[in-house]
Amino acid sequence: ELSLVFMNRREAMALAGVAANATEREVVDGLRCSGLVSGVVTAGGGPMLGFDEAGAFSILPPPPRKVADVTGAGDALAGATVAALLRGLPLRAALREGIAGATLAIESAAAVPEFTAASFAEALVLVPDAREVA
Repeated sequence: ELSLVFMNRREAMALAGVAANATEREVVDGLRCSGLVSGVVTAGGGPMLGFDEAGAFSILPPPPRKVADVTGAGDALAGATVAALLRGLPLRAALREGIAGATLAIESAAAVPEFTAASFAEALVLVPDAREVA
């Protein structure tokens, strides 16, 4: 049984069976109808959509201070999010940590960036809180 799926917007629309102009709510409803309990839908630099048993939400990632290389950003997003979930955070808080990790990856020329707890905390404070999807 899947507990969480990461996908991009195009994949989400196909899985949800909705049109390209679907609202966030329509995407979430379609994904739930497909059998998913929780998921994360990425959209490049656009709002990320998340949903779980607690509801549906979106988070607008902050613009990176610089773009060095986007290689590994999706892996950093998923990895940091899952690590936060394993520490017991709810999905909306865990996804904020994932976005911070992805931002650090984008700002680094290395495929696997090195960062300190302080630099991660600085990146995390720039990630806004989730907003509920109507």
